[in-house]
Amino acid sequence: MNNFPMQKITIYHKENNRYIRYIKDASYRNTSILNRTNTGTSNIDNALIRIFDIKELGETWNVTKEDIIVNKEVTDEVEGTTPLTQLTKKYGKENVHKVTSIDKFIFGKQLDHIKIGAV
Repeated sequence: MNNFPMQKITIYHKENNRYIRYIKDASYRNTSILNRTNTGTSNIDNALIRIFDIKELGETWNVTKEDIIVNKEVTDEVEGTTPLTQLTKKYGKENVHKVTSIDKFIFGKQLDHIKIGAV
């Protein structure tokens, strides 16, 4: 998407008690956004990530709540059950995020994307 600055990110998706790594092009912004739900609960996201290449979402790659995202391309293999801690020690708290929300936007054109909120 030409209107958004793009960069490589790494998604660590938990599947069957192991983490699978995906590298995707995304628009990444450090930000603070307050999200409210229908029940009145709220959280503040530290990162807003948009991924426009969603044709194969759910088929060749995936992202769900609680997954971990690093705001650059990395090749680390995650061991055990503490990927957030492992990756934060290496890349810093400002570069490693846990997914809190995913919204899918389908317009039938080039603007189709998912918007990921993360802390």
